[in-house]
Amino acid sequence: MGQGPSAIPTSEVKALVDLYDALNGDRWRRRDGWKQPTRDPKHWFGVEVVMGHVVALELPTNELSGCLPSTSLARLPHLCVLDLSKNQLRGSIPAELGKLSALKRLDLSCNDLTGAIPSSIGNCHQLEELNLYQNSLSGTINKELGKLLNLRTLQLQHNSLCGAVPAALCELVHLVTLSLRGNCLIGHIPAEIGRLESLVFLSLRNNELTGVIPSSLGCCKVLEFINLSSNQLRGDIPATIGDLECLEYLYLFDNALEGRVPGSIARLKLLKESDFRDNRLHGELPNLLDGCSSLEAVMTKWKGRKASYRHAMFGDPMPSPDIPLTSSHQFLQTLEDLPAALSNTFFGLSFVHKSEWDRASKDDRVDNFSSCCRIFTQL
Repeated sequence: MGQGPSAIPTSEVKALVDLYDALNGDRWRRRDGWKQPTRDPKHWFGVEVVMGHVVALELPTNELSGCLPSTSLARLPHLCVLDLSKNQLRGSIPAELGKLSALKRLDLSCNDLTGAIPSSIGNCHQLEELNLYQNSLSGTINKELGKLLNLRTLQLQHNSLCGAVPAALCELVHLVTLSLRGNCLIGHIPAEIGRLESLVFLSLRNNELTGVIPSSLGCCKVLEFINLSSNQLRGDIPATIGDLECLEYLYLFDNALEGRVPGSIARLKLLKESDFRDNRLHGELPNLLDGCSSLEAVMTKWKGRKASYRHAMFGDPMPSPDIPLTSSHQFLQTLEDLPAALSNTFFGLSFVHKSEWDRASKDDRVDNFSSCCRIFTQL
């Protein structure tokens, strides 16, 4: 095989040049060294070379535009990292990416990519991180992704993916982050989800999922974040949620959940925020402030008359003025927008309008709320 001045195989140099041409390299924000014959490709911006081979190509937020060439990237067989996120890429994801057997991180997020996720990605058995979020991808989530047994991060949120959540994803026992929010997914949450014993972050929000919340979710012992909101989930909240000792954030709002909030949730000592609004729940709200020592906010639209109003978000009815409030917690005083009667009744408590909360939690970003407890109300 011919060698360039850098001893990198000619085929790899040509692959980089072809990529540059296909993605309008002359318009890139940074293109230091690219296509300069006297410059070693290891000095080209965004290129990493190890032992005479290209192992990483990282060009995020660099104004790349156009369609990914179908064959160029496949000529980089030692590539471990490919990050072309936050650009203006369009067209489909080349099936040839499945030939990159050494690939560990693939990030094509925040582009304008369309079409289906190629099943050939399932051949990248070393892959640990797959980020394809915020594109216009369509079709189903291919069960071939269940072959990526080393995968730790799978982020497919904010696309137009449809069909069911494949049970094959529950074979990814090393998965830490699973985000499928903001798609058109239907069907049930797989009962096998309890196999994901390494899972820390789970977001399935804003889909069309039906059925019940699997009780097996309680087997995901290191979960810290759950967002199943804005689906069509029904049935009871499983008591096994109370087994998630590491849980900090629990969002179940805007579903058709029924019954009572299980008392086991009060065992979640690290719980900071939870939201049960816009369901069909009834009965008493568990005394979460006593059990959940880290709790900052609980939001619910409650029908039970004996709910613990001092730490809930209310729709109807509002708490009556004679409900006693504990003084063992410190609260912010931001009541100037409330009616005077409410300000007097709930002196010392912090009320935040629902729209402000919705903006704060946009895109599953967990903001650093104050360490004090808050009471939320819909005005």
